[in-house]
Amino acid sequence: MDLTTDFKAFQDLVQASLINVTRSATQVSNQDLSFHRSSSDKLSRSLDRQNAHLLRLTNKLLKVATQDTQLKPPSLQDQDDIEDSWRGIVDVVDGLLEKADSSLDEFSGVIKPQSPPRNDTESPRPSNAFGVQRWAKDNAPRPQTTFERQVNNFDQSPWKPLLKTKPHATVSLEESIGTADTGYKHPYAQEIENYKYPPSVYQFEEPIPFTPIENSNAIYVDTEEGAKEMLQELKKAKEIAIDLEHNDLRSYVGLVCLMQISTRDKDWIIDTLKPWREKLQMLNEVFANPNVLKVLHGSNMDIIWLQRDLGLYIVGLFDTFHAASALQFPGKGLKHLLLQFANVHAQKQFQLSDWRIRPLPQELLDYARSDTHYLLTIYDHMRNMLIQGSSANINLTDYVLTQSKKEALQMYARHPYDLETGGGALGWFGLLTMRSTNTLSKEQLGVFRALHAWRDRKARELDEGVQYILPNRTLWLVAEHMPEKAITFHQTCRGEAKFVQNRIPEICEVVKQGKDEGKTGMSHVELLEHCEKALGVIARRPHKERKPPPQTTFSGLGDTLRQMAASRQVNTLNYDGAVDMEKPVALRCSASAFWGKVQPQHQVLPPNIVAATEALASILPLAQFTPQAEAVEEESKTITETRPPRAENAAKMMPLTAKDRLRSKATEIITLRTASTGQGTKRKVDAVDDNGEDGETASPPVANGSSALSTPTASSSQQMPDADITYEAARLSKKSRKAEKKARKAAERIAAEAAAQSTVPFDYANAPSLLTASGGGDEEKVDTGRGSKKLNHVAAKALDTTTGARRNKMGKELAGRSMTFKS
Repeated sequence: MDLTTDFKAFQDLVQASLINVTRSATQVSNQDLSFHRSSSDKLSRSLDRQNAHLLRLTNKLLKVATQDTQLKPPSLQDQDDIEDSWRGIVDVVDGLLEKADSSLDEFSGVIKPQSPPRNDTESPRPSNAFGVQRWAKDNAPRPQTTFERQVNNFDQSPWKPLLKTKPHATVSLEESIGTADTGYKHPYAQEIENYKYPPSVYQFEEPIPFTPIENSNAIYVDTEEGAKEMLQELKKAKEIAIDLEHNDLRSYVGLVCLMQISTRDKDWIIDTLKPWREKLQMLNEVFANPNVLKVLHGSNMDIIWLQRDLGLYIVGLFDTFHAASALQFPGKGLKHLLLQFANVHAQKQFQLSDWRIRPLPQELLDYARSDTHYLLTIYDHMRNMLIQGSSANINLTDYVLTQSKKEALQMYARHPYDLETGGGALGWFGLLTMRSTNTLSKEQLGVFRALHAWRDRKARELDEGVQYILPNRTLWLVAEHMPEKAITFHQTCRGEAKFVQNRIPEICEVVKQGKDEGKTGMSHVELLEHCEKALGVIARRPHKERKPPPQTTFSGLGDTLRQMAASRQVNTLNYDGAVDMEKPVALRCSASAFWGKVQPQHQVLPPNIVAATEALASILPLAQFTPQAEAVEEESKTITETRPPRAENAAKMMPLTAKDRLRSKATEIITLRTASTGQGTKRKVDAVDDNGEDGETASPPVANGSSALSTPTASSSQQMPDADITYEAARLSKKSRKAEKKARKAAERIAAEAAAQSTVPFDYANAPSLLTASGGGDEEKVDTGRGSKKLNHVAAKALDTTTGARRNKMGKELAGRSMTFKS
């Protein structure tokens, strides 16, 4: 397939494959994978192969994406590396998205290469295409410049609530809000804490079906008159659904760009970027009304944004996110709830769109409306499920309502910038701990902190998002490479955003300043310890080098058993996996788990050790080995060895005793002879004595029992001078060593031949039967290796150990080797 001519077909093919894979993967819950692995070896091996294949593909994609950049792609060895290196993966994806934005802008003709920078306040070109939202991100007008209350990002005083009147109050506004000296408080804190939810929340009722979205129209509110008309209709409702659309890329603290409100019959979309936006406080007559239930999903940030931008507070909140958590849904997002209860596939790619653009494209309006249009029906289903899932001890509905109150009690507060410790939501300490695995030098730390402070100061000044001023990826690249010139900066950061490209000289000056300050600063570890002590937090430490798991062939159930055996405690489990007891006792069950109390069909008798021993001795031609003292003494006299004489004391001889010569019975090699020999002796293969000194070995005995070597006597040594004695001793020592070497080789050869002869296996097939009578009469003779023994046929029958089946070929011994015995 030629991608340049038929890219659409290729795109459809890839998208269809991804959808099929995603659907197949979501059919099995992640919590059940371990069970399926243990029950099927084939599935376990298949999952391992697919995981390894996906990791290889991911590593290749990361390597290709960073080929022409300064980024270092993370190396993913296993699944845990994905979580540990998540920030590195995000940086690579951010770089790809920025390149795609630049390429799309150039392709659409919005910007041209090497063209002068455009004015940020330039109005967008009229276009109905949805692709305009990408272009509007950099060119949409700035609505905050038209607000009645101008933004002051350098104000460090405590934030005062915007509330001017307090509808449905049980405590007056002046008493509840507090003062700057005592600190400002939540205006509706007491109302929320004492709020009693309506009885309908605890009652099971059939869900009210939603109206098909194509059969109804949303009302767009962008005037004060339209807001007042909407308020009159909202007062009649018992439940309403609320959602917000937010933009934080082109504002320092963010902007609420859109608010959606739905009842059972209508949907409203309110433009919250109008100059009169704070007059929407009139909606507190409904939002704070205890008789109206407010349903939101994931209201954690919505509560903060409503207070900060519009002065709105919610009393009577029901958060469906906490309901999904209480019901333990596998997916807790709104997309999952829409698919489960409304069979609607939410287009979440619009979630990060630029909601400041006006007029809004129809695709964005439909997406914003779907967030609240189905939410009340979802609430009906989840309310019933909470009631059904509750018990006398656990009330799931109360849990959800308690968590919802905690969300409503949140209060917005300003976050001052602390250059010293980097604390706060916008400080550098949190960003530094994300890259704790990469230790920076003192100069790099100085550049990092200086750039971070410059970014925050510039964002406050221009009321822009910090990521728009200087993305995190660029911040780390500049901090690591520390470019001090424009040409070096272009080599380090290629293809950066327009704002960064226009301020390269200013950034290079910040790099120089931070580099000089970092030379006398603290190291990476010292800085983290200082910030932890000042902020009272513990930063994430670098992960230790992970050792590769040991190679094993176990999979499935075998792998599970291996893990269980590896994780058990040695002190409590023995090698069989059974619990150790001081006095183990074997007990017989008195009842069956299946049959109940059943009497045993046979009587269990204690084993007779004597009878079993005699039976084995009768069957196997083994003779009991009892060494005699006379044989030991004779052997010790025969194999007496002498130590080799030394040059300095050639006359001394040290015979070895029988104790030094004998070996432990555990190290002896015992072989069985055939039954025809009539004896069951055992051979002993002697080895070299390990306790002897260098050159010590057994000398072959001679016929008269004397040693093969002769030593000079005392009388002969007295007749020779000292020089001759020394020479004679050296000569005898050399001669002794030669004889010793020759004797050792002969002994090894004899031992090898004896071992080869003694390892002939016993031929059970051709040996005469021990139990079959060779003549008439009621008894027969059996050769046991210690003489003949009479054996009755009655005893022979008793010793028959074959099965109870009819005696045929199963009861006879077949030709060949049937059993091997080893001591």
